[in-house]
Amino acid sequence: MARKTSVPKANQKIILNCIDQNCTSCGQKMWNDYDNFRTIRTLSGVVRITLKVRRCAHKECESYHQVYRPEEEGAWALPGHEFGLDLIAYVGGLRYQEHRSVPQIHKALREKGVNICQRSVSNVLDRYDELVSVSLTDRNRITKLLGSQEQVILAIDRANASYPAKTLSR
Repeated sequence: MARKTSVPKANQKIILNCIDQNCTSCGQKMWNDYDNFRTIRTLSGVVRITLKVRRCAHKECESYHQVYRPEEEGAWALPGHEFGLDLIAYVGGLRYQEHRSVPQIHKALREKGVNICQRSVSNVLDRYDELVSVSLTDRNRITKLLGSQEQVILAIDRANASYPAKTLSR
């Protein structure tokens, strides 16, 4: 179905650069080849992100013309999605900690100023479920990484701390 409203205007603009600006294969400097743009809806508003994409320009290099995107892009949103990770975590918290329905979550997001339709809330909730599912099915890797710790604090980068931190104890 076609969008009935226009895409919301960004209230914040951010430029993301690659941390490592040298090619990992040959060590030569990678130049900014082109810019990509993403508009991401977060709890704090709509963010227009400019991604400075780099490529190795040395023809002898095995990574010649391979795309190197800014590392921080993944901290904002899932690939190909317009809603930020903070919003996904917030929706999951409302659903599974406060046991709210999709219409109630939609209302809460609208009250926070997030321009979102009810169907998109369901889609965001599906993304949350998928992320939780992936983290739970890879129990061996998680146990190895966190085995020596007594507690784990669940957090997502850039998440708005509107809830007290939750901990999981052994």
